[in-house]
Amino acid sequence: MFRMSGPIAAVLVTVLAAAPAVAGPLPGYYDSECIGQVIEGRWSESYVNDVPGYIGNTVHAASWNGVALGTQWELVDAAIAADPVMVGNTVDGSGNGTVTWYTVYGGGVLTLTDQGDWWNPLDLGDHYTVTVTSYTHTTQVRYSGGVPVEQSTIVEMSGTFDGYYPPYEVSFLVAQALQIDEGDLAAFQAYQAVHGDFPQWLPVCEDYGQWGVAQLIQMQIVPEPATMGLLGIGLGTLMLSGLRRRRRR
Repeated sequence: MFRMSGPIAAVLVTVLAAAPAVAGPLPGYYDSECIGQVIEGRWSESYVNDVPGYIGNTVHAASWNGVALGTQWELVDAAIAADPVMVGNTVDGSGNGTVTWYTVYGGGVLTLTDQGDWWNPLDLGDHYTVTVTSYTHTTQVRYSGGVPVEQSTIVEMSGTFDGYYPPYEVSFLVAQALQIDEGDLAAFQAYQAVHGDFPQWLPVCEDYGQWGVAQLIQMQIVPEPATMGLLGIGLGTLMLSGLRRRRRR
């Protein structure tokens, strides 16, 4: 009869003991354009000291289904962690061209609700919580006659789902985050009165910032590769040990 050796048994018991009673999100690729599982959204960014690109400026974004915010996903508390870096400048002597900025943010929490195709019906509750581990903006500002006339940002984000072992990772790309406008709180509220809700500025005490829409969203959920690799090595060792013992018999 095959019996597990002490160290291998201990590894397997540890893995099983650490496994949660919940199932975890469904791995896969999700998007807003081709397949249509992700609802596009709206965003805002507060300006600390009323200055764009300032350390501490905070992003708040959420899905928008035409009626309500955040029914499918929401991002809060991603704040600029370092001064933006200019990575491109094509503005000519007439003031026409583009300037490209790269900005690193810190913190952030992404919520994915049970209204998305990523939801596993075997899970409890009504949402997944993702701790953001990386968040950046690549922003291109177009100038005409020395005046900024258009701004578009590519958002790249990654994070880890809370409460799962083996863990799951998500990569989240907004290929087109378009700025609608910037201004004070009165202008922001006036725009919402006509066009519907936008995520509020965070912290709520801020009274100046910008707002816009998030389009062409792509998201991928995968089991965390390093942990899955270790698990595979452990199970592979266990199977090899079993084969060796059988051959000895």
